[in-house]
Amino acid sequence: MRSLSRRRLLLDGAALSALASFGWRPSMARAAQGERKFLFFYAGGAWDPAAVFDPHHGSDGVDHQQDSYTRELGALRHTANDLEMEAVGRFFTRWGNRAAIVNGIDAHTVGHDTGMQMTMTGTSADNYPDWPTVLASKGRGEYPLPHVVFGGPSYGGHLSGAVVRAGGGTLLDLIDGSIVGTADRPAPRLAEPSERVLDAYVYDRVAKFSGKHAVRPGLTRQRTSAMLDNFDRTVEIEGRRFEAGLGALENSMLDQAIKATELMRLGLSRTAMVSIPGGWDTHGGNDPQELQFNDFFEALDSLMEHLASTPGTSAPFMIDEVVIVALSEFGRTPKFNGSMGKDHWPYNSSLVIGSGVRGGRSLGATDGALVGRKVDFRTGLASDTGEVLGSEHVGAALLKLGGVNPADILPGVQSFDALLRDSAR
Repeated sequence: MRSLSRRRLLLDGAALSALASFGWRPSMARAAQGERKFLFFYAGGAWDPAAVFDPHHGSDGVDHQQDSYTRELGALRHTANDLEMEAVGRFFTRWGNRAAIVNGIDAHTVGHDTGMQMTMTGTSADNYPDWPTVLASKGRGEYPLPHVVFGGPSYGGHLSGAVVRAGGGTLLDLIDGSIVGTADRPAPRLAEPSERVLDAYVYDRVAKFSGKHAVRPGLTRQRTSAMLDNFDRTVEIEGRRFEAGLGALENSMLDQAIKATELMRLGLSRTAMVSIPGGWDTHGGNDPQELQFNDFFEALDSLMEHLASTPGTSAPFMIDEVVIVALSEFGRTPKFNGSMGKDHWPYNSSLVIGSGVRGGRSLGATDGALVGRKVDFRTGLASDTGEVLGSEHVGAALLKLGGVNPADILPGVQSFDALLRDSAR
């Protein structure tokens, strides 16, 4: 392995002794202990909140699909349909105590592009990073692949260096470096003699950086340590692709989600984005919403089983380390249109599951016409003295859940603390 042989060369003999003399030790990339990881799912095109998350059966102002009904599991309510959405009911029966549904979220728009940006960043201003990018770049751990985007939206903003795109099955190529040979302008591959010359040059430079005659020992130590740490990461990522069994997985939504959580388990990534397949922009007939939701929750059920049986790094199992967030850019109208479809609507719902989440309940509120109501940000319940919940408030809570101060990202935006298990009392 090219990187491994160079690594051994660098750590051999005089160079290793010189580095050790001023305290350098190799440091593998590691996730910070206890730091939550985040897996985002995104349904592009805008899902119908009433189809699952925000039932209003009995209200003349909201249309539902035939044979659906409201199902209550304690403080959590969802739309059920035993014929078309069996997987939805099964998921909430098994995992509802870990899940929070957030209703009545104002997306502030009914345009796809602006809705996507508002949902993911909390602002329409340019150059703002999205929630997963902020979480990945502001974490305490060192992540070689901080935020991996398999599909769906990505707003890197001024933190775009934290974003790694892995769509189209390129993840393994990114990990082993072979992608450089398949790019638009492939990097040249050196012959073995040239490799040996390059290795000797690197060895010589490291020895000079770390030697007793170095002109600026402080800078020398920094540069040498950084160089060797990068080699550490290369070797670790290359080796751990096999440990994770990534080569055995396909490219379905569930496969991508498992790949993402394996990268998190190995300390290689903190966040990931996976696209939820399907045609969610259902102007011409709303029937696909139920089928697509059922497929999503079936995959989500399998993912939760995987997390519940996979050992974690700071908790017994990964289910207590990972937060799952499912989003869409806005909602759909409460009433069917002339084609039995539903059009764009600003009020939306999201699903948040896992570590640190105040689960087992529906938070936020809409009225009988699916318009967002004012809510108390501490309890999550409707309140005339509260505020209308916006996508920016939900995002601020996600940042807080990940140990990031929302005020550093969106000053003046209040966090929807009802979502947080430790904040809501």
